[in-house]
Amino acid sequence: MGNREAWQLDGEGLKTEVLDLVRARHDMQSRTIHLVVEMFTRDTLPDTGFRAIAQWLHRSTNLEIGECSQLVSLARLFMLEPVVAQSFHDGHIDALKARQVAQFCQRPPKNMQIADIEKARDILLDLASQKVSDCDGSPSGHPADRKEIRQPRRWHPHWRGFRAQRVLRVQRFVRPCQRQR
Repeated sequence: MGNREAWQLDGEGLKTEVLDLVRARHDMQSRTIHLVVEMFTRDTLPDTGFRAIAQWLHRSTNLEIGECSQLVSLARLFMLEPVVAQSFHDGHIDALKARQVAQFCQRPPKNMQIADIEKARDILLDLASQKVSDCDGSPSGHPADRKEIRQPRRWHPHWRGFRAQRVLRVQRFVRPCQRQR
């Protein structure tokens, strides 16, 4: 990371700087979550006067309470799902994907066996670690988003504005009839 201003960088320098900052941000987020997990294991809050780490973090920083709560809940999930935590700390997946995989593993469908949950975790982590450029090239993997498959929208009576359309049709019919009198 250089000390030059953004306008002084060429195109390659800009891209390199952005990628370096994103990596540094992930490293800092990983370290923060690791330290919050350590705060849980040591129980460091009794002498601060706060009952929850999220409240303490909110009061001690300029982070919003929702963001602090998400950070703490992710740390709790990582305590329960060390495989997902390791994948996050290694930089294979981001925090949102790690949260989704960990939540699925903590609340699997009722008919799933333990061995199936472990297989599903491995599959989800593998899929979550793929980059967008590794996919099929469409904006999303869903076939309906491809232009050759997309169907035109048709009018449906339950869509908003249907009554207004019907009123206009009735008014068009009534007004000429009233003029004939």
